[in-house]
Amino acid sequence: MRRAVAILSCLLMTGMALGQSDAAQDDPGADPAASPAAQASAEAPTQPRFIYKVGQSIEAMTIPHLDGGGDATTSFTRTDFQLVWLASQRTRAVLDVSNELAFYDFDSAFKLDPIEGDPFGSFNRQNIDVAVSHNITKRWVILGIGGVGLSRERNADLGDAVVWRAGIGATYYVTKQISLGATVLANSQLEGEFEVLPLPQIDATFDFNERWSLKITTIGGAMLRYQASDDLAFELKSGYQERQYRLDDTGFAPEGTFQDKSIDLKLGVNWEPAPGLSVTAGLGSQLWRRFKIKDEDGNRLSRVETDPTLMLYAGVSYRF
Repeated sequence: MRRAVAILSCLLMTGMALGQSDAAQDDPGADPAASPAAQASAEAPTQPRFIYKVGQSIEAMTIPHLDGGGDATTSFTRTDFQLVWLASQRTRAVLDVSNELAFYDFDSAFKLDPIEGDPFGSFNRQNIDVAVSHNITKRWVILGIGGVGLSRERNADLGDAVVWRAGIGATYYVTKQISLGATVLANSQLEGEFEVLPLPQIDATFDFNERWSLKITTIGGAMLRYQASDDLAFELKSGYQERQYRLDDTGFAPEGTFQDKSIDLKLGVNWEPAPGLSVTAGLGSQLWRRFKIKDEDGNRLSRVETDPTLMLYAGVSYRF
């Protein structure tokens, strides 16, 4: 379930942000008695165009203590490509392709792996997702999503590492900055299970003044932002992360699964030195983190929690 929420936190936020741009054009608070010429101008079709975004990011964390003894370091290196098709004033399509390399270095983590204390090393995750949003009225947006991914240890079988998801949803804009919605998502699990999830969605942005703003979402977490200048902002962010991988056919849990969940708090800077170019960097902590290993039948073999971690992160993206 939480893996689906993590995916939606990327896809739905992208789709809703695009839908909100349309909602701004079709202002819910606009005068219904506006002139027909003005309404016709607002409804005039636009030429389809494309927006591209590429990004590279890295996170590194040190875990000073694991429940049951031991410590660890982890890192994630992620590459993203996003294509947005502005089909019309009301319709958007988003293609999102990502690749992530994860590395885990455990030391004496015998509660997690009672045999060696170091159950595995590197993992790969690849995902391809599509989201389509359409403004059916001035306040209502509908959304469809679908995707497929691979998530596995280096030598794990490809056929056992495939996951897929598909869903539909709707959002109602109470105002330009507050929306309510729900999505029904069907997705597969690495354990071989299949689930259908109803996911409520609340998206609210509060602009306190020209510099301070707060954004809160049920699936993406919260972000407090201070706009120091036109090209420099400071951000305090919190959110939930989940990763799940298929293990290879050796070691403590052959062909089992490994799950990594955390609640993150980050403080960083966002610098935009040129149009479309964004550079981020900062530090933070995983206030809560849990590792779990299951066998190939989905039975839990081990589970450990960690003390708060120290995190460093950086990234760069370019939109054109």
